[in-house]
Amino acid sequence: MVSAPISTLANAIGPSSLSYEESLAWIFRDVRFTGRGRKYDNPERSLARMREILDHLGNPQQRFQAVHITGTKGKGSTSAYAESILRHLGYRTGLFTSPHLHSFRERIRVNGQLISRDELAALVSRVREKMEAVEDLGVFDRITALAFQHFADAGVEFAVVEVGLGGRLDSTNVLLPAVCAITRISMDHMHVLGDTIEKIAWEKAGIIKAGVPVFSAPQQDEAATVLADRAETLGAPYQVVEPLQNDAVPLVGSHQQVNAALAWAMTDSLAERGLIQADWAAVEQGLAETRWPGRFEMLPNAAGASVPLLIDCAHNVDSVALLLATLEQFYPGRPITFIFGANRDKELGPEVELILGYTKRVVLVQSQHPKATPLADLSAQFAQIVAQRQETGDVQVVTAPSMAEAITHASELTLPGGLLVGSGSVFVAADLREAWNRLHPGAFPADDWVHAAAGEPVLVPPKPAVQSTAQPGV
Repeated sequence: MVSAPISTLANAIGPSSLSYEESLAWIFRDVRFTGRGRKYDNPERSLARMREILDHLGNPQQRFQAVHITGTKGKGSTSAYAESILRHLGYRTGLFTSPHLHSFRERIRVNGQLISRDELAALVSRVREKMEAVEDLGVFDRITALAFQHFADAGVEFAVVEVGLGGRLDSTNVLLPAVCAITRISMDHMHVLGDTIEKIAWEKAGIIKAGVPVFSAPQQDEAATVLADRAETLGAPYQVVEPLQNDAVPLVGSHQQVNAALAWAMTDSLAERGLIQADWAAVEQGLAETRWPGRFEMLPNAAGASVPLLIDCAHNVDSVALLLATLEQFYPGRPITFIFGANRDKELGPEVELILGYTKRVVLVQSQHPKATPLADLSAQFAQIVAQRQETGDVQVVTAPSMAEAITHASELTLPGGLLVGSGSVFVAADLREAWNRLHPGAFPADDWVHAAAGEPVLVPPKPAVQSTAQPGV
């Protein structure tokens, strides 16, 4: 079943209880997918409006302990590790992440379970009048407040909360966490966070609270100095972790050993301060059973698949470099064909240079998300860089109008023994997973989130367009 576009449903919402589709229409009714975020145009209202709505709701964020995580890359993986560890230690957990792969429900989880359609609809119906009393509440503000309310309603003991964008002015930064972590910082969202690594690190350092332990991934010197100075100013214990050399880490790549180390270090800190009882065998089991699709993920073997497909959410030059290094580590010398798409807010030149330096076979795609770079624009950028490299005779760059056709084209281009790699954004990874599921029914296990995509409302920009704003994590 194909659901109506969210922007259409938003115009039909009445005063009675809402359906799941109507609830999403209400949440996203004023979303914009390009330009500057409203919260940065009016920073003095950023956290004030969150505190105002949470006060209207009875401050649900004060009814659970919080683990707060920011960074440029790896914050979702680190959050997933931390939640799985705490759940395996016997604590009732919440997990708040963004964006989602296949269903909005992935963003708000209790004890590993996605919020149900009925739970979300009932929650929105119950609290929307209070939220509407704050007239400038943004999309991510609403989502964050709903998550906190759901966690409080569900009796969550520890909520692991991923920052949406930046840190200092993020909607989640109303929390007073028990511990926090900062994953690897790199250049991303520069139009919002700043055009230098120091400025971006300053925004990320905004989650550091007085006296609250903070753990950091190894950083570039400029970022490391900013984080250490901020922690010292606030009297926050600060530690840089080393990669966790542990075979239990299920996600692939040396960077995932760092993300796992952050989760392990936060667990150790909570235990040292008596906030949890740590059984280290359960901690290791929690690591081993962490589930976080779309990160260097080899999609399940399927009958009829001529070439395997690996997907990753790499979406900036730093993460593309990590992806290529991990490919070289685990699949050295194997012929690679890229399936690549990107969001409009990315500077693609450096990414394209890296990809073309690694493979001469690329299939360009456009995800279904409104933020996706149009296929014609993406093709033009690749053509320009191919011409500059003077390698036109060696490079095969083609476009595909759908993900299924992209898989077919890429398989035809790939040399014997080759591998398809799909990347460029979370949304490309999601669309490729869904296409693989349609091409190979039964390949994914029954509990995979890919099956939740069926019937999920279509997210399209509302019309007519007004002044654009960027929304974190949408």
